[in-house]
Amino acid sequence: MNPTELDMFSAAEQTLLVQTERDRLAEMDEDELDALFTRVRRARTKYTKLYRRQSADLVASKSSRAGTSTSNQRTKRKAEILEDALARVAAALGAAARATARELKAERLAAA
Repeated sequence: MNPTELDMFSAAEQTLLVQTERDRLAEMDEDELDALFTRVRRARTKYTKLYRRQSADLVASKSSRAGTSTSNQRTKRKAEILEDALARVAAALGAAARATARELKAERLAAA
């Protein structure tokens, strides 16, 4: 994502996207990553549904799918950016969960 695309989002969404940078994700624990995952997923779903609704409305108004793909590209791009952010958070969350599982296993084996 380039900096000009960040301007498409509201201040709250910009903050959310900044939190999904790799350096910031590395600083978070599993619970924080889970909460961030939920918030990013909710934002991604919002723009995906909006894009689909807009496209469906255009198809209905034009009685054809021709020419409808170029009309709501901004919403589509927002959904794509949030999808990429969601993938980053999901990968970090998976790594954190595996690390927690290793720690719990080590504790259990040490106690035995």
